[in-house]
Amino acid sequence: MLPLNDTSQADLDAVLLLDDRWNAAYHHRSPDEMAQVLAEDWLAFFPDGQVVFKPDALDGMVHNPPARLVFERHASRVFGDAAITRGTLYADGERIQSFLRVYARREGEWQAVSVQVVP
Repeated sequence: MLPLNDTSQADLDAVLLLDDRWNAAYHHRSPDEMAQVLAEDWLAFFPDGQVVFKPDALDGMVHNPPARLVFERHASRVFGDAAITRGTLYADGERIQSFLRVYARREGEWQAVSVQVVP
């Protein structure tokens, strides 16, 4: 693996902070907070082939049943103006899903642009 330089470390730190904000917004069922993390053209892909767009995700998150959520991050990597994080979500101690989140730097700011969810 290539060593991180100061710029790539700063980018990784920014992406990890954004990833943590995503987790907190999801945990607190806060569409307002999540809206600040997700790009306007954000979309999600689920194992059944369903595609979810930002407005539907924000509307739907308040209807998730209450649960103690734990996010486990397995990996993160920056590729210039793109980045990924990979992790697993647990609800009330039970594994619910794994995911690959995609981030992009646009006009100097990092935003979440997509997620792939797997069982």
